[in-house]
Amino acid sequence: MIQIKHEIWEGIPLLICAKTNLADEPLPTVVYLHGITGAKEDNLSIGYLLADRGFRVILPDAEFHGERTHANIDNVELHFFEIVQKGVFELSVIYDKLNQADLIRDHSFTLAGTSMGGITTAAALTQYQWISNAGIMMGTARLHDFSKAMIDKVIARGIELPVTKQQLDELLANIKHYDLSLNIEQLNNRPLFIWHGEEDLVVPYQHAIEFYHQLKETQVDAKTITFVSEKKTGHKVSRRARLALTDWITAVQQPIKQER
Repeated sequence: MIQIKHEIWEGIPLLICAKTNLADEPLPTVVYLHGITGAKEDNLSIGYLLADRGFRVILPDAEFHGERTHANIDNVELHFFEIVQKGVFELSVIYDKLNQADLIRDHSFTLAGTSMGGITTAAALTQYQWISNAGIMMGTARLHDFSKAMIDKVIARGIELPVTKQQLDELLANIKHYDLSLNIEQLNNRPLFIWHGEEDLVVPYQHAIEFYHQLKETQVDAKTITFVSEKKTGHKVSRRARLALTDWITAVQQPIKQER
């Protein structure tokens, strides 16, 4: 049986999915991050699939999302990088909480996410070496290029940015520190799974395929990289993709095998 618990860790609402008989044991752990305008509950399907394989799965709400929705925030896109950066910071809060309770088996810690969650995943890989492996689901490692394109679209729609030009320039300069494509050495040969729909009009498929080629050219061990594309698929993670990620994480992390 799979149990789902709701908790709040230092202001972060989250769901914890695990087999009932293993819930208090050290387990290989997965943190899965939702996309923009989404919430933690949106990923209960992947939470169930992975918990059924013997993982502990943590599903947090991002800043300004889910239980943290702010009445004064009308357009979360204008706070995109703030949300990503806060998400990266809060991963350390989640990791420390689990680590201090001795709930991570053999330092096995997977990070994955959808869209904005995948972008946050890529950004976190530039900051934390304790992430064992990661999955980017229709996200992008090219955070600087993606952020600049988002800003250009907002300006083209006639929306006034809540920052000055100088602040914007400083923001884009800061983003480079979180851009995995610009700091690729930080991946450090950790296993990485990338999935992207070939007809994605929100987060460009071209970002994914170009980053994959960049990885193949620069990674010492190209076998650590798994790239899966899906034809006739836009900006939506398919069931096939969820199952592929579940199988990949299971193969990489080798969870405890228990009777149901």
